Amino acid sequence: MAKLFLAKSLRGRADNSPRLLSLLWAIEGGLIGVPSAVSRRLSPDRASAAGRRLMRAIGPRLAKTQVFRRNLQIAFPEKNAAELDELVREIWGNMGAILAEYPHLETICRSEAAERLQIVRKGDSRVFREAPSPAVFVSAHLANWEIAAGSVVFVGVPLTGIYTPIQNPWFDRMLYRSRLALGCGMVKREGALRQLMKALRNGISVGLLVDQRVDAGEPVAFFGHDMNTSLTPAQLALRFDCELIPVQVQRLEGARYRVIFHEPVQADDASADEHERVLQMTRKLNALFESWIRERPHEWMCSKRRWPKDLAI
Repeated sequence: MAKLFLAKSLRGRADNSPRLLSLLWAIEGGLIGVPSAVSRRLSPDRASAAGRRLMRAIGPRLAKTQVFRRNLQIAFPEKNAAELDELVREIWGNMGAILAEYPHLETICRSEAAERLQIVRKGDSRVFREAPSPAVFVSAHLANWEIAAGSVVFVGVPLTGIYTPIQNPWFDRMLYRSRLALGCGMVKREGALRQLMKALRNGISVGLLVDQRVDAGEPVAFFGHDMNTSLTPAQLALRFDCELIPVQVQRLEGARYRVIFHEPVQADDASADEHERVLQMTRKLNALFESWIRERPHEWMCSKRRWPKDLAI
């Protein structure tokens, strides 16, 4: 998170100076903490709108915009410079809305969930009718991705999700406290596999965000270019004989969402060996995420490098 707001040169100096880094963390904590306190006093919809306006104005000036732009150029080579500029502004605006909504996750996903979450189920997934029948839920960094976990819990499915601790402890504490409102168990990404397997053995579903590059993953096509992709969701689904269910989150008006539980992803060739079935399922996931992003590119949080640095654009 800190990398969203700090210039590269300043980050480099801070990385070599613990005191400077602590100072910058505190400054960033204040820069986010004050708006968060203001957001908490507003209604979810007003907070979301205010956060959107603020980050549409500020975001494009930040260093992270370069990463946004490169990812968008690779994914949408047909877009011209003006279209990319507007898309960058919209993505920053959506990020501002997300940040402003963190203090309201309890309202969105619990106390007013019936009004704010439009749930759509495609197919007849076993997890919704046979308890305990765990599933592996997967989603992408679209709209407000935190809503995916909250929606799984809202429809009555116990869930354990993964979170990545943020380097800035101020941000990390703020986000962790906000995520408690989602009602799911949370495990740190590092060393999470064992805890995910334990959850599935105990009949508890697991949730993962898997649209980003994973160094330890395998190359799988994403927008026409190989991206190192996590095979973990498909591996878990096959190992525990459970459904692999994509969850699509779409922003409606303000802090209101449509959440689509898609039909479970299955391998094309049930007779293939396990690794090939895992790859088949993972290819389907990447293709599905790509279709979601093409449909709503302004809701895609593409703040991290997806493809090799030397990929020509």
